[in-house]
Amino acid sequence: MRKISAFIRQLAPMGTASLLAVTVLAGCVSHPPRNDYVVFFDTESVKPSATGVAIIANAVKDARKRHISQFTVSGSAGKMGDDDVLKKLAEARADKVIALLQVDGVNPTDIYKVPFTPSSLEDSRVAFRRVTIHLGKN
Repeated sequence: MRKISAFIRQLAPMGTASLLAVTVLAGCVSHPPRNDYVVFFDTESVKPSATGVAIIANAVKDARKRHISQFTVSGSAGKMGDDDVLKKLAEARADKVIALLQVDGVNPTDIYKVPFTPSSLEDSRVAFRRVTIHLGKN
């Protein structure tokens, strides 16, 4: 019995280290890197909330960690109403996000503004009140 107890005491530190290593690796695997960050806006607004500003800062931070220097920005305003007004609102939202990316240190030549093209699943009103930041160039 003593031999078994001594053997277990010798293996305990290795078991603890193995468990710790598995836990750390599991944490890395459970969160794949994101490529898209979405900033929502209130109806007819071009001012992002504090949460939206934080999302923009996180996008820049994550891009730097992954050595990504290019950003693609697309704004959306909706599909109900005057098309010209909606287009101007979408562009104003995208421009505001671009300005905040620059405040966070992104070079203007690394930012690409593209039109928003909704998928067939995006039919809610909320889906059309946003700007999407894509890490990389589309």
